[in-house]
Amino acid sequence: MVKSNQKSNQKSNQKILSEIRQNPSVSIRELQELIGLSESGVKKVLRQLRNDGIIVRVGGAKGGHWEIIDKA
Repeated sequence: MVKSNQKSNQKSNQKILSEIRQNPSVSIRELQELIGLSESGVKKVLRQLRNDGIIVRVGGAKGGHWEIIDKA
């Protein structure tokens, strides 16, 4: 069970990173629609990516954008 959960988390991470690369200003709501995750699911992945030092939020929630630090 744990391995399939990790795989789905990695898949979500990659999808979200791909969307951020294409559109750094993408919103959580847009990510929900594009990826098919719930709001809490998207926020969880974004929090994990931030905690891992892969992305950073620049600016505020409304006018800000995401930057990918680690190009992995």
